Amino acid sequence: MSVLERSEWQLRGCLGREWEWHTGPDKAWDAPGWLPARVPGSVLDDLMRAGEVADLYHQRNSRLAEWVPERAWVYRTRFAVPAETPLLRFGGVDFACTVLVDGRELARHEGMFRPFEVDVSEYADGAEHLLAVVVHPAPASESQVGDTSRVRVHKPRMGYGWDFCPRLVHQGIWRPVRLVSRDARDVQPQVTLEDGIGVVRAGGELELLDGDRVVATGAGELRVESPELWWPNGLGRQHLYTLRAAGKELRIGFRTAELIQNDGAAEGSLPYTLVVNGERAYITGWNWTPIDPLYGVPRPEKLAHLLELTARANVNLLRVWGGGLIETDEFYEHCDRLGLLVWQEFSLSSSGMNSVPADDDAFVRTMIDEARAIVPAKRHHPSLAVWCGGNELARSDPARDDVPLDDAHPVLGALRSVVRELDPDRAWLPTSPSGPRFLNRLDVIAEDPRGQHDVHGPWEHQGLRRHYELYDAGTAQLHSEFGVEGMTNRRALEALIEPEHRWPADRSNPIYEHLGAWWNNAPLVQECFGGRIADLDTLRRASQQLQYDGLRYAVEAGRRRAFRSSGTIPWQFNESYPNAWCTAAVDHRGDPKPAYWGVKRAYRGSHACAAFATCAWGGEHDVRARVHAWGDAPPTARIVDLYGTALASGDGEVSVELDLIGTDVFFLDLDVNRYVMTRTSDLAPLLDLPAATVDAELSGSTLTLRNTGAVAAIGLVLEDARPVDTPGWLTLSDNVIDLLPGESRELTVGWRDGERGPVLVEGWNVEDRHVA
Repeated sequence: MSVLERSEWQLRGCLGREWEWHTGPDKAWDAPGWLPARVPGSVLDDLMRAGEVADLYHQRNSRLAEWVPERAWVYRTRFAVPAETPLLRFGGVDFACTVLVDGRELARHEGMFRPFEVDVSEYADGAEHLLAVVVHPAPASESQVGDTSRVRVHKPRMGYGWDFCPRLVHQGIWRPVRLVSRDARDVQPQVTLEDGIGVVRAGGELELLDGDRVVATGAGELRVESPELWWPNGLGRQHLYTLRAAGKELRIGFRTAELIQNDGAAEGSLPYTLVVNGERAYITGWNWTPIDPLYGVPRPEKLAHLLELTARANVNLLRVWGGGLIETDEFYEHCDRLGLLVWQEFSLSSSGMNSVPADDDAFVRTMIDEARAIVPAKRHHPSLAVWCGGNELARSDPARDDVPLDDAHPVLGALRSVVRELDPDRAWLPTSPSGPRFLNRLDVIAEDPRGQHDVHGPWEHQGLRRHYELYDAGTAQLHSEFGVEGMTNRRALEALIEPEHRWPADRSNPIYEHLGAWWNNAPLVQECFGGRIADLDTLRRASQQLQYDGLRYAVEAGRRRAFRSSGTIPWQFNESYPNAWCTAAVDHRGDPKPAYWGVKRAYRGSHACAAFATCAWGGEHDVRARVHAWGDAPPTARIVDLYGTALASGDGEVSVELDLIGTDVFFLDLDVNRYVMTRTSDLAPLLDLPAATVDAELSGSTLTLRNTGAVAAIGLVLEDARPVDTPGWLTLSDNVIDLLPGESRELTVGWRDGERGPVLVEGWNVEDRHVA
């Protein structure tokens, strides 16, 4: 096997059929107009590295590159063809391409998720030849506010313009290119667990190893008595075997996974409760989007870092959103290793105007062909748990909210048939959400509480009272998409926007209008803090406080209803493109926002949480909360003032008259979980806190925080204080910490793929400081 991405590649753009003049050997390698390129990669990335377009991740520069997908782009490299490897194997070209050798056309192909091969045996003469791959202009598709029925291609729509991604339409040779032998073939085994016996079915000679030990050999089928099982994160060990076949190695695992009906499910409901190896598992999920709009560029360190962050947040399932990718082999290999189950959607998504896919025979045939290529290639992964037809595919109903589609739609029915044929042991859902109702909304719940099957929304903080009312009223069997918005992290914002454009940070500023306008809730943040925020750092901290508290409460509300609710899957874990405001819990660079730590806390195996009416109690007679606990966490709660004085305590429930609380800011303290509250009708008292005294000491990998003063330190957040372009990431065992007087906390600090550096400690009432 020869890996051609190690070769030197060049790129040039062409209008119309001009590319036909640039694909032959008569064009000198040093001819003008050619740029260095990377394979696999992305056209836009090559242009940015060559200085042909400005930094696409800064301010509004992405607008300056919207011309790029209108052109054809010629990739070329010099290669020799060994006689033993006469086939060119393309792992994926986005989207349509023509392949030429020495100016002669050998193949045309469409479809980024379907690998293809080109016979180049006639060039196995020991000489050097010129390979040219013309990536044609990107196909027409729809941005977010469009019409799904007009989409004719199976390609991520995120890059055509989405609420969290500007228009950056991807083109390029996005997967590896190799020379392979004629007898080389993809190994696409079916791996099942049948009556306690592990079964592997694939063509040819097979060998299965457990570590270095051979446990089975044979042709066509292997059987392993009582294999070690693969378990999701938090439920057990991720035991993986090595399968050898056709000169390749794959990591596989044995497990059963299915969806069954929820406790008390409405008649006719789809199954949503996850059962793995016979054990029911509450879904502690998160929504996953492509790690970048230029997804052809390999980012192995960032991919590993992000997926390890999800595992450390006690996540057991990632929903791969249908506006993005059929995820890569590397993604699935990490999920296999980390125990992250995958809900994989086909690349079909909703639109602002019409969310019903085309149903003509040609498009149905296209999707069948896509599925027949995709499903066998992914089915050996133990992490793959659910196939889904797409994101938010629904028909409009003027009398109510949208109605999700089911398998009666020709495309969804066809995809289901392919999955049933080629991967019959995997769960299938037609779309997300599914069932009779689409939205999680108070009026919809009141009208039809048992109609809440799998629902979506909202994606915004609902306000200091309505937010808690909505999530406490929830009746959904599964909540597979919902979120809370917030500003990005400090150094991400500084890299994104020049100082003179950072304020005001609302939609009146054209820079902010471009960078996450849908999620810019500056007016609500101001309202929640009494209209008194006058600087960027305070606005960032306030918005992130609302996102942290709001998302934590929403996730906890779902867990309080297990297994009437089968799980929660917040929107969204990672940020595909750097925005100033976004619903993501981790910024584009890979640094967690406070919301990440709120969800991590809520997903712990042993956890206590509370249900209450508001975090701002002005106008109420008393403060009252109900406590819920699971695992080893005690159901004990205290109400504590700013100086650490306990005013009330209780098991299962706690209350105190509001007038008995002597400080405007106080805590609902559950030992393992703490909520910041105010006596007023908003959170403005957080702006007037007396200063706290906190000592911070870093010794080796342990950072100790001590409150040595008389006042609680609120909202302590630790951040990587190195320059934003420094490689690697700060890792922490915990973050977003409230310390009562006399309390201390030890945190484990590490550095992934980078050198150590200073850590910034900030909070509502402590001075910013760097700990080295």
